[in-house]
Amino acid sequence: MKNKEIYALGVMSGTSIDGIDFSLIRSDGRKSVDIIFNHYVKFNLKIKEKIRYIIDQFKHNPFEVVKNNSTYADIEKEFNQLIISKVKFIFSKNEFNIKDLDLIGIHGNTLIHDPKKNISLQLGDYSFISKTLNKKVVANFRDKDMSLGGEGAPLVPIYHQAIFSKKNKNIVVVNIGGISNFSLLIGDEKIVASDLGPGNVLIDKYCNIKFNKPFDKNGLFASSGLVDENLLKVWMKKSFLRKQYPKSFDNSFFQINDFVDKKNQNLNKANMLRTLTFFSAKVISELKKITPGKIDKWVFCGGGVKNITLMNDLKKILKGNQIFISDELGIDSDFVESSAFAFISIRTYYKIPSAFPETTGCAIKNICGNVYYP
Repeated sequence: MKNKEIYALGVMSGTSIDGIDFSLIRSDGRKSVDIIFNHYVKFNLKIKEKIRYIIDQFKHNPFEVVKNNSTYADIEKEFNQLIISKVKFIFSKNEFNIKDLDLIGIHGNTLIHDPKKNISLQLGDYSFISKTLNKKVVANFRDKDMSLGGEGAPLVPIYHQAIFSKKNKNIVVVNIGGISNFSLLIGDEKIVASDLGPGNVLIDKYCNIKFNKPFDKNGLFASSGLVDENLLKVWMKKSFLRKQYPKSFDNSFFQINDFVDKKNQNLNKANMLRTLTFFSAKVISELKKITPGKIDKWVFCGGGVKNITLMNDLKKILKGNQIFISDELGIDSDFVESSAFAFISIRTYYKIPSAFPETTGCAIKNICGNVYYP
């Protein structure tokens, strides 16, 4: 039976911790997707620092100790209020009536993601947000998948299939966020997917330390440096690259000290950043070695597409391939993930699976997320 098209607002705050993306879509949770609007809210410096602090606490302390701490409660409360106020503001400035909104899918900042321990925690009190806004909320997208032996990531491939797949075509979609991940769309039926490795995470961390900037805008700093080929060879032997697909990572997996150490710390900072940038491109390009058959099209999305140096590296390495940024195909690259979680929320509401053995490594396909009612 065909599902009715409904309206869902996707709310996504990613690994870059720069702000919150909002996307309103209308969809049946299958093939029909209509993007109504997108909106971005930038975090102020204080909330960024608080979220980073909590992430750091989870790295060094027992889970329950951090989760039950008053500092955690305070930042969660602040995040809840920010979501609530911005949802109200967005709809007050938009022609779309909030009364017609059926669902809100919320993926807050990931504070810890460890499939081996069956833990993945995102910021937000979804029951509270649901009751305050008087709307059904879908959240906790990763828990069920991990309980079935999956990595809990990536979850977006089912959305990539809905908006990018073509019959009889092999299309690779790469999202370059803090972590890069891919979806290999084989025709319009089959998907293979996984996280790949560092996208922007090492670039951003190094920029913050050496250039006192949160990221390398347009890849400008890196463009003035040279790739250190010897260092690149060392990094390409990292053990995470040998892990079998599907695999998943969070930002804390990639520490700058594991790449910039005593042996290379005196390297010119522009050259180091240039090498980190090329490394991200190289990791992504390794996909061509494991994909069966010809790749008809590469589609890139996520914040990393704004890094001109990174994208030029990818175009150089993948020379001879058809390469597109999703914007060129009519999909705003900044809002693919927020619209994806709106789409997945609709699937969850309709009890349609969004995670599969070929995408997360789970034992059986599963429905992602819980529905919270007002």
